[in-house]
Amino acid sequence: MAISTGGGGDDAPMSEINTTPLVDVMLVLLIIFLIAVPIAIQTIQKLKVPIMFRPNRRIRSRTCC
Repeated sequence: MAISTGGGGDDAPMSEINTTPLVDVMLVLLIIFLIAVPIAIQTIQKLKVPIMFRPNRRIRSRTCC
């Protein structure tokens, strides 16, 4: 593993990208989602949504003239 100290004669830009932090962040996000999704699914399944009562009769709009 060589580290450039800035000296030397090569003025070429560094073309390597350090992907280690990116991989670390992606792994942390993956772990968070793996934990959060089952919890969210259990919470949604326990949630009781009220059923809206809809009468069979239709309301006619009244127009004048």
